[in-house]
Amino acid sequence: MSKKRFEIELPERVVQELHLEDGDQIDIQVSNQAFKVLPSKKAQENQNQQLSIRRFIIPSILATVVFAFYTIWQKESLVPLTGSDSIATWVIFLGELTGMATFIYTHIQKIRAEQTAQKRKIAIRLAPTLFFSFALIQAFVTVALFWAIGYLFQSASFDSLTATLIFFLFISVVNYVMIYSATLVSTTFMMFLLIITIVCGVLVAMVTNSRLLWWQHNFSFLGTAKADFSWTFNATLMIAGLLWATLIDYLFVPIQSRLKKNWRLILLRTFLTFDALCLFAIGALPNDPGLLHIAHDTAANFLILGTGLPMISIHFLLPNASKEFNLFSLGTAAGMLLSSLLFYWVGYFSLTAFEIFVLTMGISWLLLLMQNIHELYELKDNTYAIQLKALN
Repeated sequence: MSKKRFEIELPERVVQELHLEDGDQIDIQVSNQAFKVLPSKKAQENQNQQLSIRRFIIPSILATVVFAFYTIWQKESLVPLTGSDSIATWVIFLGELTGMATFIYTHIQKIRAEQTAQKRKIAIRLAPTLFFSFALIQAFVTVALFWAIGYLFQSASFDSLTATLIFFLFISVVNYVMIYSATLVSTTFMMFLLIITIVCGVLVAMVTNSRLLWWQHNFSFLGTAKADFSWTFNATLMIAGLLWATLIDYLFVPIQSRLKKNWRLILLRTFLTFDALCLFAIGALPNDPGLLHIAHDTAANFLILGTGLPMISIHFLLPNASKEFNLFSLGTAAGMLLSSLLFYWVGYFSLTAFEIFVLTMGISWLLLLMQNIHELYELKDNTYAIQLKALN
């Protein structure tokens, strides 16, 4: 008994996107009740080139040579792991230079590989904010990493050769992560990065201030002068605000290039950008006494307002959204309103509980909103209906 064979007809746009040619052999990967067409051999070769070992090894070796010459010139018998003039200092400094250089180079190569002039134009338009955001994230992550390592290995020092080898390992990891991040850049990846930034940064601030019983004051206490390492909390909010603004840019620019005069999208983008600026301001203006306290509270209240208004009007701003998301939006708005009543009028909620409830609900809804916008305007536009035909 012969096995049945089937064929599918790929739209011309899909063929162009995957760089396929007549006679090419393609692979179909089946997983989770779905399948995807893998890139052609040529595209796969380009992807492998992007992750080529020499892309991160060469800048890592160059940076290591600089570090080695510096340690020899200093004539110090031992090089500290962390501190003002240490392995950590040079990894942060040279890692920022080589890491961003490799990130920018890889991303530019990715832009050049775009098949249409419009996509290249959009990618170039988004590049500056993307580079700026990743430069800040890299600096923040490496500083936070060595800050944690300083706790684990206090007063650790190494001879010049060992220090150089340790430096090479760290700088290689930094460069590889930056190259790999450049190949992963997408709306989904940016959302994941935003979530990780907020969660990890806030958790670190909570843990380092646990002995101060921060929850007996308020959530914003983590960023005040009285808190330990308040810079971690404030930097997290500032970087999250910048990354959020970058994500909004990355999400809306391609959509609005197709839907130029959609007032709903313009208004929605305005709300989201306003919220990102408010989040940045909350981190930039610590809740210390005086004018900073007033400015901090004003930014926080504006964030609640800028989140609540699109929540209750989501049916008009995003008419294609599912009924489930519309109900979720109204439910979240009701939850934020109830939290406000329990704090301001009833006095049941403490300030800490109020801030945690409102911020968690607000930020969660905003992330789901951006996911829905991405699915409605990006994924649907790149989804094709194909017919399966049986061959005789």
